[in-house]
Amino acid sequence: MHRTHNGMEATSDEIDMEQYQPSALALQKHLLNLRQERAQLEAQGDRQRADHLTKLIANIEETLASFSEPFKPTTLQ
Repeated sequence: MHRTHNGMEATSDEIDMEQYQPSALALQKHLLNLRQERAQLEAQGDRQRADHLTKLIANIEETLASFSEPFKPTTLQ
């Protein structure tokens, strides 16, 4: 057994999830940044780049939606 940040014993699965959560949160933050960038491009009238980001965002969201329940990161929204 390993110890977690709070001193409790943890299984290897729990340790894996602890390492996964910061990455999932970083991905969600990146997705939020992409949405904000897309909104800025749309406001500037740059439809081509905004459309490209729309497709990229949709691909990321589709990938996240396909994860099994324990691996679905919570959203920031």
